Amino acid sequence: MMVINMKFFNVYYFCHLANESMGKFDYARTNAEFTERQFEVEPEDFPKVSVLREYCFWLIDRVFYEQANYIANSGEIADFNPIHWINQAILKYRGIDISLRNGFEANNDDYLESYNNYIEYLNEYEDGLFEDVLNDIATEVEYILFQNRDFLLRFNEQQAVAFEDNLRKRKYIPEWVKRAVLFRDKGCCVFCKRDLTGLYSILEDNEKHFDHIVPLNEGGLNDVCNIQLSCQDCNLAKSDTSKTSTLYQSAY
Repeated sequence: MMVINMKFFNVYYFCHLANESMGKFDYARTNAEFTERQFEVEPEDFPKVSVLREYCFWLIDRVFYEQANYIANSGEIADFNPIHWINQAILKYRGIDISLRNGFEANNDDYLESYNNYIEYLNEYEDGLFEDVLNDIATEVEYILFQNRDFLLRFNEQQAVAFEDNLRKRKYIPEWVKRAVLFRDKGCCVFCKRDLTGLYSILEDNEKHFDHIVPLNEGGLNDVCNIQLSCQDCNLAKSDTSKTSTLYQSAY
C-alpha cells in the first residue's frame, strides 16, 4: 500500500489550472502539446506512472518555465517568482533550505537563463532535486484530480484524439487498477450509486464492471485514470460512448 505524505504546497493552484484549461478551446493547442509529445511512442497499457501523473508533471514544469519567460521579457519580478517558489517547495517537501547551500541569485537582466541554469544545477549537482520535487507536487495534483471524474472525462477525450486512427486493444485490467477505482468510487456504480462491494448485497460475478470512461473504440487509453466503476445495467446503457457521472457520496 502506497501512502502519500501530503504537504498541499500550492497544489490547488495547479489543480485549478488543469481543471479550467482541460477541454477549453482557448487552451486546446497548449494541452495538445502534451498529448503529441507524450504519445510519440506507443503508450504502455496500465502503467504505474499514469498518463495523468505525466500530465501533472508536464503542467507544473511548463508553468514554471512560462513564468520565468514572462519575467525575462517583461523585466518585472511578479508575485510568482519560480526560483523562489522552487526553493520553498524543496524546503517543504524535502526539508532542505537550498538557498543556504549555493547562494544562488537570479540575474534579472536575463532571468530565463538564470532559471535554466538553476534547474540544471539542481538536477546535476543536487541529485535530480528539481525533478524529484516536481514529482512530489505532481503526485499530489494527480491525487486530487483523480477524484474529479468530470475532469477525467475531458482529459481522456483530449488524449483520445491521438489514437482515433490507432485504437488501443482491450487488455486485462490489473488488480491494482481495480482496487484504485473501487476505492475512489466508494464501491458504488458511478451512475446509479448501487453498492457493488458485495458487503451489503449478493452479487453475481458479472455485475461489477470496470468501464473505460472514454471507450477504446473512440481512442481511449488503457490507463487507471480512464477507468470507472459501474453496474452491469448502467454499463450496458452507456454502451460505447464517452460518459461519466458527477454524482458523489457525501461524507456526512
